[in-house]
Amino acid sequence: MRDFEPKTATGKWKIGQPTFRSPTPADAAMLAALFPAMNATPSKIIRRTHMYLALFLTPWMIIYALSGLVLNHGQAVRALYGGNFAKFEKVGEREYTAAFSADADVKMIGAQILEHLGLAGTFNVQGGPNQPKLVINRNAAFAIHRITYFRKENRLLIEKQPFTAPAFVNRAHFRHGYGQPFLSLKIWAVAVDLVIVAMMFWIASGLWMWWEIRPARAWGAAFALVGLGVFGVLLATI
Repeated sequence: MRDFEPKTATGKWKIGQPTFRSPTPADAAMLAALFPAMNATPSKIIRRTHMYLALFLTPWMIIYALSGLVLNHGQAVRALYGGNFAKFEKVGEREYTAAFSADADVKMIGAQILEHLGLAGTFNVQGGPNQPKLVINRNAAFAIHRITYFRKENRLLIEKQPFTAPAFVNRAHFRHGYGQPFLSLKIWAVAVDLVIVAMMFWIASGLWMWWEIRPARAWGAAFALVGLGVFGVLLATI
């Protein structure tokens, strides 16, 4: 650091050689705050990455935790909702007279029907091109529409599944893949890939942090071996 000599009695700056002093702890702290990468160590990088990944992926992890609860305790959850939390209610029926060839792609038919109803978005279709009935499931975030297309009758039956928390977390849990042409679903699929990578990283970083804490090595090894043993026994006896 550089110190300059003060002005003279006449008010003019005194010309002289600058003096230097050794950096103080306050200077070091300021530099560390301004340039954190200069103070980074492998351990700090791993811990920070562990933390920031967890913070970013918190909504997805909550979804997977709650849906796991619903799946693992499905009977109790259904009892809370009167035996069925995924029932459909009839919205209405419409005439639909569009003509499709016998070998028309069912996804194209489903997309056109949803566009006609103002329900465009992610969907799947049950049924083949030659079958008299197609079932189109429009999988929105907070509700699902089921449209049954009776081809010979030129009729659409529209049903809706009302919002329930268990159905919502289950749909979010199983939402995956890059097969739909919608940007939001592709970004969701990228987030799912990131969750997969993060889980593997959390395992590796957990092993790193365990090995860094010398007093915990013995107990950590014991817990790891017991967990591996329980996992193996359960797999062998299920």
